Amino acid sequence: MERFSIGDVEVASIVERDGAWRNPLVMYPSAERGLVDEHLRGLPDFVYDAAQDLLVITYQTFVLRTPRHTILIDTCVGEDKPNRGDWLDYPKQPWLDGFAALGLRFEDIDYVFCTHLHVDHCGWNTRLVDGLWVPTFPNAKYIFGRREYEFWAAESEKGADPPGDVWRDSCLPVVEAGQALLVDDDHALDDSIWLTPTPGHTPGHVCVNLRSNGQRAVFTGDLMHHALQCREPDWYSCFCWDTAMSNRSRRMILESVTDTDTLVVPCHFPGTTAGRVVSDGDRFDYRFRGA
Repeated sequence: MERFSIGDVEVASIVERDGAWRNPLVMYPSAERGLVDEHLRGLPDFVYDAAQDLLVITYQTFVLRTPRHTILIDTCVGEDKPNRGDWLDYPKQPWLDGFAALGLRFEDIDYVFCTHLHVDHCGWNTRLVDGLWVPTFPNAKYIFGRREYEFWAAESEKGADPPGDVWRDSCLPVVEAGQALLVDDDHALDDSIWLTPTPGHTPGHVCVNLRSNGQRAVFTGDLMHHALQCREPDWYSCFCWDTAMSNRSRRMILESVTDTDTLVVPCHFPGTTAGRVVSDGDRFDYRFRGA
């Protein structure tokens, strides 16, 4: 992702993994092959690997440098995490290299926002030190939605998978260390950064809003995984907890940003990632920044 600014805030990303990942009909159970092919023809080549018939998906963390704070949004899969499955068994060193390339130390981070607590959004919250999981960012406050955290805590206590080990190794240690803030889904850090509730993908999924000097961006987490979901907002992902609710949240956000100057920053979009949404009848078009 190219770096950009929203007013006085510099935005960059740290990519943990990039490339072809999942078949579109597996990713979107309600999708129709003909519509998939039609829509892909109108999208940039970098979003789809035609030879493998796989969507291109990026795993990344966003870094916001405001005049007052250094903030992370979502922390990918992380290192040394057990029982994550073969599909997440890839080298994590690129994330550490990207973090260092931005001139950052773990101690520099003031806040960590998690749009939700799926495995690929909270992994670097903690790291393994002398056999114990400890918060990776010792000076940071971690912003967890209370509803999201409590749901996965209860599922973990039941032995459910998901979350499997995710809550125990990537979330609970942060709370036990006293570094977590369990907040309402519309929490505001200040007048420039606030949350919007967008449940459905998970019970407490949120988007993170950024405003500075009259400019605005919204970091949408897993509200959508691919630009296909702008063309077909009712194509929920195979990972969604409540498919109907996920569709409603996606439409709500898309309608709120369509034909505006709001920059949309989805977590899993490849290439330049960020873009703007424009109207097209009952559908929406995603215009990648710089494409």
